[in-house]
Amino acid sequence: MIQVTCQMKIMVEKNELIVEAAARMFARYGFAKTTIGDIATEAGVARQTVYNAFSGKDGILRAVVRHHGQKTYDGVISAWADATTVAEKLTIFQEQGPIAWIEAVRAAPDWAALIDGMHKAATEEIKVLDAQWIAALDRMLEGHDVATTDDGPSLREVAEFFYTTSLNAKYGAADLEALRRRLATIRTATLALLD
Repeated sequence: MIQVTCQMKIMVEKNELIVEAAARMFARYGFAKTTIGDIATEAGVARQTVYNAFSGKDGILRAVVRHHGQKTYDGVISAWADATTVAEKLTIFQEQGPIAWIEAVRAAPDWAALIDGMHKAATEEIKVLDAQWIAALDRMLEGHDVATTDDGPSLREVAEFFYTTSLNAKYGAADLEALRRRLATIRTATLALLD
Protein backbone atom coordinates (compact mmCIF):
# COMPACT_ATOMS: atom_id res chain seq x y z
CA MET A 1 0.00 0.00 0.00
CA ILE A 2 2.80 2.43 0.90
CA GLN A 3 4.62 1.62 -2.36
CA VAL A 4 1.47 2.33 -4.40
CA THR A 5 0.98 5.65 -2.57
CA CYS A 6 4.60 6.64 -3.25
CA GLN A 7 4.26 5.73 -6.93
CA MET A 8 1.08 7.78 -7.21
CA LYS A 9 2.79 10.76 -5.56
CA ILE A 10 5.71 10.48 -8.02
CA MET A 11 3.24 10.35 -10.95
CA VAL A 12 1.42 13.44 -9.68
CA GLU A 13 4.71 15.30 -9.24
CA LYS A 14 5.84 14.33 -12.78
CA ASN A 15 2.49 15.44 -14.19
CA GLU A 16 2.88 18.79 -12.42
CA LEU A 17 6.41 19.14 -13.84
CA ILE A 18 5.04 18.44 -17.31
CA VAL A 19 2.17 20.91 -16.92
CA GLU A 20 4.45 23.68 -15.66
CA ALA A 21 6.98 22.96 -18.43
CA ALA A 22 4.19 23.01 -21.03
CA ALA A 23 2.94 26.37 -19.76
CA ARG A 24 6.45 27.82 -20.14
CA MET A 25 6.86 26.33 -23.63
CA PHE A 26 3.44 27.51 -24.83
CA ALA A 27 4.24 30.99 -23.54
CA ARG A 28 7.70 30.98 -25.13
CA TYR A 29 6.97 29.40 -28.54
CA GLY A 30 3.18 29.38 -28.82
CA PHE A 31 0.89 26.37 -28.76
CA ALA A 32 1.27 25.39 -32.43
CA LYS A 33 5.07 25.52 -32.47
CA THR A 34 5.63 23.69 -29.18
CA THR A 35 6.29 19.98 -29.57
CA ILE A 36 5.91 17.14 -27.09
CA GLY A 37 9.71 16.85 -27.28
CA ASP A 38 10.06 20.50 -26.22
CA ILE A 39 7.79 19.90 -23.25
CA ALA A 40 9.61 16.70 -22.26
CA THR A 41 13.01 18.40 -22.45
CA GLU A 42 11.81 21.38 -20.43
CA ALA A 43 10.27 19.05 -17.80
CA GLY A 44 13.39 16.86 -17.66
CA VAL A 45 11.47 13.70 -18.53
CA ALA A 46 11.37 11.29 -21.46
CA ARG A 47 8.90 11.93 -24.29
CA GLN A 48 7.25 8.62 -23.47
CA THR A 49 6.58 9.87 -19.93
CA VAL A 50 4.65 12.79 -21.41
CA TYR A 51 2.70 10.46 -23.72
CA ASN A 52 1.97 8.13 -20.79
CA ALA A 53 0.54 11.02 -18.76
CA PHE A 54 -1.37 12.93 -21.46
CA SER A 55 -3.22 12.20 -24.67
CA GLY A 56 -1.25 14.76 -26.67
CA LYS A 57 -0.84 18.53 -26.73
CA ASP A 58 -4.57 19.19 -26.40
CA GLY A 59 -4.65 17.09 -23.23
CA ILE A 60 -1.65 18.94 -21.89
CA LEU A 61 -3.27 22.29 -22.70
CA ARG A 62 -6.41 21.22 -20.85
CA ALA A 63 -4.24 20.32 -17.84
CA VAL A 64 -2.43 23.68 -18.06
CA VAL A 65 -5.75 25.55 -18.12
CA ARG A 66 -7.09 23.49 -15.20
CA HIS A 67 -3.87 23.83 -13.15
CA HIS A 68 -3.41 27.57 -13.65
CA GLY A 69 -7.12 28.23 -13.30
CA GLN A 70 -7.12 26.48 -9.93
CA LYS A 71 -3.98 28.36 -8.81
CA THR A 72 -5.63 31.67 -9.69
CA TYR A 73 -8.87 30.66 -7.96
CA ASP A 74 -7.02 29.62 -4.78
CA GLY A 75 -5.02 32.87 -4.81
CA VAL A 76 -8.12 35.04 -5.19
CA ILE A 77 -10.06 33.19 -2.49
CA SER A 78 -7.07 33.53 -0.15
CA ALA A 79 -6.74 37.28 -0.87
CA TRP A 80 -10.48 37.79 -0.34
CA ALA A 81 -10.05 36.61 3.25
CA ASP A 82 -8.10 39.80 3.98
CA ALA A 83 -10.37 42.15 2.01
CA THR A 84 -13.14 43.96 3.85
CA THR A 85 -15.32 45.38 1.08
CA VAL A 86 -17.00 44.06 -2.04
CA ALA A 87 -15.14 46.70 -4.07
CA GLU A 88 -11.79 45.34 -2.82
CA LYS A 89 -12.82 41.78 -3.64
CA LEU A 90 -13.94 42.72 -7.14
CA THR A 91 -10.61 44.49 -7.70
CA ILE A 92 -8.68 41.46 -6.41
CA PHE A 93 -10.52 39.20 -8.85
CA GLN A 94 -9.84 41.52 -11.79
CA GLU A 95 -6.15 42.00 -10.92
CA GLN A 96 -5.38 38.32 -10.32
CA GLY A 97 -7.80 37.13 -12.98
CA PRO A 98 -8.29 39.03 -16.25
CA ILE A 99 -5.33 41.40 -15.91
CA ALA A 100 -2.86 38.68 -14.92
CA TRP A 101 -4.25 36.34 -17.60
CA ILE A 102 -3.97 38.90 -20.39
CA GLU A 103 -0.45 39.89 -19.31
CA ALA A 104 0.64 36.23 -19.36
CA VAL A 105 -1.02 35.47 -22.68
CA ARG A 106 0.20 38.63 -24.40
CA ALA A 107 3.75 37.79 -23.31
CA ALA A 108 3.53 34.73 -25.59
CA PRO A 109 4.88 35.31 -29.12
CA ASP A 110 1.80 33.87 -30.79
CA TRP A 111 -0.77 34.94 -28.22
CA ALA A 112 -3.77 35.16 -30.56
CA ALA A 113 -3.22 31.56 -31.70
CA LEU A 114 -2.69 30.50 -28.07
CA ILE A 115 -6.08 31.94 -27.09
CA ASP A 116 -7.74 30.31 -30.11
CA GLY A 117 -6.07 26.96 -29.35
CA MET A 118 -6.98 27.24 -25.70
CA HIS A 119 -10.65 27.74 -26.48
CA LYS A 120 -10.74 24.85 -28.93
CA ALA A 121 -8.80 22.36 -26.81
CA ALA A 122 -9.97 23.35 -23.35
CA THR A 123 -13.62 24.31 -23.80
CA GLU A 124 -14.83 21.91 -21.11
CA GLU A 125 -12.13 22.99 -18.66
CA ILE A 126 -13.04 26.63 -19.24
CA LYS A 127 -16.75 25.88 -18.63
CA VAL A 128 -15.90 24.22 -15.31
CA LEU A 129 -13.74 27.18 -14.28
CA ASP A 130 -16.46 29.64 -15.35
CA ALA A 131 -19.04 27.87 -13.17
CA GLN A 132 -16.58 27.76 -10.24
CA TRP A 133 -15.90 31.50 -10.51
CA ILE A 134 -19.56 32.50 -10.84
CA ALA A 135 -20.44 30.39 -7.79
CA ALA A 136 -17.59 31.98 -5.79
CA LEU A 137 -18.65 35.49 -6.79
CA ASP A 138 -22.26 34.66 -5.96
CA ARG A 139 -21.20 33.43 -2.49
CA MET A 140 -19.05 36.52 -2.01
CA LEU A 141 -22.05 38.76 -2.75
CA GLU A 142 -24.31 36.90 -0.28
CA GLY A 143 -25.77 39.25 2.27
CA HIS A 144 -26.02 42.10 -0.21
CA ASP A 145 -29.23 43.12 -1.85
CA VAL A 146 -29.55 44.08 -5.46
CA ALA A 147 -30.98 47.46 -6.29
CA THR A 148 -34.73 47.02 -6.28
CA THR A 149 -36.53 47.30 -9.57
CA ASP A 150 -39.33 45.24 -11.00
CA ASP A 151 -37.06 43.51 -13.48
CA GLY A 152 -33.79 43.83 -11.55
CA PRO A 153 -31.16 41.11 -11.57
CA SER A 154 -30.63 38.47 -8.91
CA LEU A 155 -27.31 38.26 -7.05
CA ARG A 156 -26.41 35.30 -9.28
CA GLU A 157 -27.05 37.43 -12.37
CA VAL A 158 -24.91 40.23 -10.92
CA ALA A 159 -22.12 37.68 -10.34
CA GLU A 160 -22.49 36.40 -13.93
CA PHE A 161 -22.53 39.97 -15.29
CA PHE A 162 -19.37 40.92 -13.39
CA TYR A 163 -17.52 37.74 -14.33
CA THR A 164 -18.38 37.61 -18.03
CA THR A 165 -17.91 41.32 -18.66
CA SER A 166 -14.60 41.31 -16.77
CA LEU A 167 -13.36 38.40 -18.90
CA ASN A 168 -14.57 39.92 -22.15
CA ALA A 169 -13.20 43.41 -21.40
CA LYS A 170 -9.93 42.42 -23.10
CA TYR A 171 -11.51 42.35 -26.55
CA GLY A 172 -10.65 45.52 -28.40
CA ALA A 173 -8.68 47.00 -25.49
CA ALA A 174 -5.74 48.77 -27.09
CA ASP A 175 -3.44 48.26 -24.13
CA LEU A 176 -3.33 47.35 -20.45
CA GLU A 177 -4.35 50.85 -19.35
CA ALA A 178 -7.46 50.72 -21.55
CA LEU A 179 -8.28 47.31 -20.07
CA ARG A 180 -7.88 48.66 -16.53
CA ARG A 181 -10.27 51.54 -17.33
CA ARG A 182 -12.85 49.11 -18.70
CA LEU A 183 -12.53 46.89 -15.64
CA ALA A 184 -12.98 49.90 -13.34
CA THR A 185 -16.19 50.76 -15.21
CA ILE A 186 -17.40 47.17 -14.79
CA ARG A 187 -16.66 47.34 -11.03
CA THR A 188 -18.55 50.62 -10.74
CA ALA A 189 -21.53 49.22 -12.65
CA THR A 190 -21.53 46.05 -10.52
CA LEU A 191 -21.42 48.03 -7.28
CA ALA A 192 -24.28 50.23 -8.54
CA LEU A 193 -26.41 47.10 -8.88
CA LEU A 194 -25.99 46.39 -5.16
CA ASP A 195 -27.76 48.16 -2.28
